[in-house]
Amino acid sequence: MSERSESSYIIHDIIPLFARYGYPSAGDHENIKINDVPIYRPSGGKAGAMDIVYYYNGVPVLLVEAKREARSPEKALEEAENYLRNFPVKNKKYTASGYPPKYFAITIGREIKFYQHRFDITSDGLLKQISEPVNILTFDELLEQYGLVKGYKPKILDPETFRKDFLNELVAVYNTSADGRISPEVIKHIAWHILNYLENQKTYVNRYPYTELDSEIVRQEHIKDIHRRFDIIGSLGPALAEQFRSFILRAFQGTALNQYLTELCVIAFMLDLSSPINPDWKILDFECGSGGFLAAAAKKGTPIENMLGIDIDELPHIVAKTYLALYFKKAGKKEIEQIPVKCANGLLHWRDDWDFIVGNPAGSAAYERDDIDDVLENLERDIDLNGKDDKFSEYNFSIQQSVRSCKTGGKICLVLPEGFFSNSQDEFLRKYVAKHCRVLAIVSLPRGVFRKGTSTRTINSGSQKRTQKMSILYTEKINPVIDGKGLEIDDNELDYPVFLANISEPESASGNICDWLEPRLNMVLEEWKIWQSINGLSSLDNTLLKEASESSIITQGKKKTTKKDDKQIPLLLEEPVKSKKPKPVKSEVSINKALDELFKKK
Repeated sequence: MSERSESSYIIHDIIPLFARYGYPSAGDHENIKINDVPIYRPSGGKAGAMDIVYYYNGVPVLLVEAKREARSPEKALEEAENYLRNFPVKNKKYTASGYPPKYFAITIGREIKFYQHRFDITSDGLLKQISEPVNILTFDELLEQYGLVKGYKPKILDPETFRKDFLNELVAVYNTSADGRISPEVIKHIAWHILNYLENQKTYVNRYPYTELDSEIVRQEHIKDIHRRFDIIGSLGPALAEQFRSFILRAFQGTALNQYLTELCVIAFMLDLSSPINPDWKILDFECGSGGFLAAAAKKGTPIENMLGIDIDELPHIVAKTYLALYFKKAGKKEIEQIPVKCANGLLHWRDDWDFIVGNPAGSAAYERDDIDDVLENLERDIDLNGKDDKFSEYNFSIQQSVRSCKTGGKICLVLPEGFFSNSQDEFLRKYVAKHCRVLAIVSLPRGVFRKGTSTRTINSGSQKRTQKMSILYTEKINPVIDGKGLEIDDNELDYPVFLANISEPESASGNICDWLEPRLNMVLEEWKIWQSINGLSSLDNTLLKEASESSIITQGKKKTTKKDDKQIPLLLEEPVKSKKPKPVKSEVSINKALDELFKKK
């Protein structure tokens, strides 16, 4: 007995199998196509037809690749994926929507397996198509996923759905690179798209005004479909904001664009180090990147009107504004305009009334020559008054800006290269900090925490390389900046304890950075709390600090100097003093509990 034809097998065996789940029958020619949707060779010639494609009102909703029992499931999956990638989307006969089905199924004999065909971003920042196994869906359940059922209301987005079915689909709409690489322009388009929708949702006509999509109907229809299915306005809040930032981090992974992002566990640590944060404090991040520090301040109770983020690059400015709009649930033109993020040169934002300066400044690599020339007009070029312009330092601008903009009695918490604390060329900057600020804590971070390259606007090599060690500097401003006063410092002004911690590199740093770094940062925080209590630093003033210096038990290590100069002020130890009983972790956390000699001259 000869084997039945493929068509007969599909009609008599497979169609009834799906009919049990409410799918159209073989006679419903409007909603099912059997061996009709063409398959084309790369050369353009027709190579056959797809087994089954189910439709609803002209929209293809499910592709089925049917194989007999003797056939390979792996082969069936491979063929189905290939058919979806090459679906004839330009032919209205086969798709009124202009894009292929999001779901497909394969059958081996009478066994059915369902998959969602979607987009994902790899660890190295590439967009790829993946097939994710899902439970068997009835026809009504399938239509629900497409938002095609009667009375459908747009879905509220949870973080996972926001990433998988909203953000990744937007990337697919705007990404046109042949190799799947996600460019900065794609990220900017997506951020602008979300921001524009939040600002103009009542009049939004699903055209994106910031890119040339007027003639690209398929993309417009895809965007329209996304917004029809999901209610982004009703989904706003911190959970979506953090997912958006995580999505940006994933897209930028391994690229120079990582400069705009600081790991959330580092941000949280810096805000905890500076706690308690008064809600009345005015907070400035003058190189704000994606806005992570501002959102962290919001978690501590800082209202949006008491903060300001600035970034010179348009891309991080847009990302930060979108991030904060999602976080603070801002929608509508007036509310979007109130989001405190500016696209400007933050180094020119001279004010001395900020209570808290926080951030991870990019250094001069983020600025073009014209920007720097403007900044130099507002800086002291000869801080130590030796008659010569101070040697150019990449972080000169950021240090001076921080100290100048902070009010007396205010706090500064910055990420800086570890070399700043010991390099001879930065000696005058260390003196500048010591002259105007009381150093409260220095925390040295492991290598690899900041996987950064050069800025998209660059005059030289970037600052925070993957292999470079960075440290957190936490200070209190005690003296106003008076130009032309030099850097003479009385030894008595430097007679106080300083908290110093070093987190060494783990044995293995694979996976998410915060998975291994956050527990170690928490250990340092606990030691910091104890240290403050011992040294009377719960409330900071001159009297308490002086008393702490006189009464505390001093644990001292070897000071690091780069040259024999009695004017040099060392800021970091060569080898931090280790606790006698280190915590049982793979990565060592070493803490110096008091260093009253830290800023003293020899």
